[in-house]
Amino acid sequence: MRYSVLDPRTGSPVTMTKLAILMTAVLSAIPAIAAPAPQAQQTAPTRFRTGVDLIAVDVQVIDRDGRPIADLGPDKFEVTINGRRRRVVTAELIQPDTAPPQAPAPGSPPGPQRPARVIVLAVDCLSFRPAAAHSVMEAARRFIAGLAPTDLLGLVAYPIGPKIDPTIDHAAVSVALGSILGQAEADTSQFHLRASEVVDLNAALSGHAPSASSALETVAIRECGNPVEESCRARLISELAGTALYYEGQANLSIGMLRSLLKTMESVAGRKTVVLVSGGMIASDVPGGRPDISEIGIEAGKEAARANAAVYTLYLDGTFRGHFSADAPGQKGFDNLERDSLVMGRWLEHFSGAAGGTLFRLQTGSGEHAFDRILTEIGSYYLLGVELGEEDRDGRTHEITVKANQRKATVRGRRWVMVPKRDAPLASVPSVSDGPTAGNVPAPPPPPPRTISPDVQPLVDLFDRGEDDALQLRLRRTKDLATILHDFRTMDTPWPDEPRRTALFALEMAVAGMRSGDRRATDEAGRLLSEYTARIRTAGPPEPFECAWLETEAHAFEGAFITDAAMAFVARAVERCPEAARLHLSYAVLSDQQWLRGATRVTGEAEVLPRYERAMKFPETDAEARVRAAWLLRRSGDLPRALALLDGAREPSSDRQVRYLFELVRGEVLRGLDRGDAAAAAFRAALTEWPGAQSARVALMGVLLGRGERGEAAALAESIETAPDDQFDPWWMYWLGGLRRYPADVAALRELAK
Repeated sequence: MRYSVLDPRTGSPVTMTKLAILMTAVLSAIPAIAAPAPQAQQTAPTRFRTGVDLIAVDVQVIDRDGRPIADLGPDKFEVTINGRRRRVVTAELIQPDTAPPQAPAPGSPPGPQRPARVIVLAVDCLSFRPAAAHSVMEAARRFIAGLAPTDLLGLVAYPIGPKIDPTIDHAAVSVALGSILGQAEADTSQFHLRASEVVDLNAALSGHAPSASSALETVAIRECGNPVEESCRARLISELAGTALYYEGQANLSIGMLRSLLKTMESVAGRKTVVLVSGGMIASDVPGGRPDISEIGIEAGKEAARANAAVYTLYLDGTFRGHFSADAPGQKGFDNLERDSLVMGRWLEHFSGAAGGTLFRLQTGSGEHAFDRILTEIGSYYLLGVELGEEDRDGRTHEITVKANQRKATVRGRRWVMVPKRDAPLASVPSVSDGPTAGNVPAPPPPPPRTISPDVQPLVDLFDRGEDDALQLRLRRTKDLATILHDFRTMDTPWPDEPRRTALFALEMAVAGMRSGDRRATDEAGRLLSEYTARIRTAGPPEPFECAWLETEAHAFEGAFITDAAMAFVARAVERCPEAARLHLSYAVLSDQQWLRGATRVTGEAEVLPRYERAMKFPETDAEARVRAAWLLRRSGDLPRALALLDGAREPSSDRQVRYLFELVRGEVLRGLDRGDAAAAAFRAALTEWPGAQSARVALMGVLLGRGERGEAAALAESIETAPDDQFDPWWMYWLGGLRRYPADVAALRELAK
């Protein structure tokens, strides 16, 4: 009888005799097991039908204490693929040799090298605050000390942190753990909403969870008083939308980097173990709730299957400690904190289970028990030869379940399995020397081939040639921009060795999405910006490129007039780059835009004005900040204070448009104070700065009519009526803030990216 057994590393079938199937299945996953005796392949006289396909599936079967259960035959396992029962033909307990390799006796041939375990510590630094992982890193060092000398150990801390390829130099990994710091940003939001509130309130806003509407009203009353002040409600809803987008983008970054790690591990033979350390991420557990990361979560589970990697997760659950600590950011509401914890750890738990591992929630302690349990569980595993059905052979990833008919047994197995098509080329049987061993430390795997969407590639080409106008034109004319943005977020980067170049391209793509007017494209743009806000960060203080990128992003937000998403981004940008003058100005302008959309006078003076005042502290933005603050006060009726702000300017701005706006706003304030002559002088000064500007001519005409000077007023009216259609007035761009600087921003970023 002949079988086709699928090599789990390549997914291709390997043909062999019945009596050799067990050995070959073992060799397919652990290529260093000893070869069978030559005569064993010639002892089966009975002939059977041919064409049966098997796939190698590895699982762990453990008792309640995590100890592997031995002596289970194939009849003890039950396997389904896409819900259909599949026969288990073979079951072999694999116990990698953890003893140091022995030199062969003089004159004797070298024996077969047994496989080394491959273990990678992955740390999601973006998910926890700077000091949160210190005790866990100490526990990880003790875990490392308990590994066998033959174990290959790697380390990947992302997005910023040490990276060490699998090595037997465990001391180097232990030392590198000391440089890992959390990179989660401080909460700069106004309402400091809890994780479960972000999910539930977004579900209420989406209309998918009518029962959550009462929760929205409860939070609105808590934050905005009873009866609810409507402008406060509007800001609450704005923060909800922006927060959801921000965390979806952050999740895409964290999960994307985890997927990249798993993808690189595909080239390492045999079974691997990933120990993931994470502070959790908000993931919706209700229909219509956000952040919604289900799609990328499924893909990450499939990536683990393709890499033949089991993933154990240590969830640093800071829900309770963070809520009651002295430096908590002011979260309100103490009911149902357990659900906050579940929302933060939900995705990690599902992913770990789907990837053949489990999740350990650490609310107290350093995780020593979890590390000890992992070390016990990975001591052995079963390699099953599972018979395939014809319908399985379609080249796709399928759901697989494995159960053991054994009392008090727990099976750890991946949820996904990759089955090649029927016509996939045959693969040769791996040799006994394949795969990592103590004396065969694998070289760093080659970078996986890049995949770029065909819809994105033409845009990449335009960007490469520096044809920015053509790029923006093509983006504006794209019918399904949301899909293109999604494809770019989920594909490989066009320039893997030029992260700044990629970040600038991502920014241009996102800006097009913000300007499109399409809600799906706007949401995808927000996720993209959130992801690259983290990607451009460096360890320690920000570099000039990062702050310039954030300034350009803020100017784009001002021009798009999207306050819902903008505040979550720009508030964090100001925290990251506190000396960036234009970021402070952008923060104030975006706050002013919010106020314009319905806030009260108290909100404008209490929240917006102080932000303008901070921008006034920088010579670069002093004049424009004073103009905008004065116009805010003019709108709210505080004319004397508005005039005092303008008169307190250090010196005239070097920016001609700002000088024009300065005189125009000053004239309006003076007119409101019934100082007609001074107002007229200010409007004339504005026209000197920008001859022909319509707003200044109309304002001057109004003052002249009030003083009875009809002749000059009529001349001004005629000049307005006969003005060329292309005559520009800077006032028309007033509410678009820093958008006028965007082209120069992009040009400067191109230089910094070189």
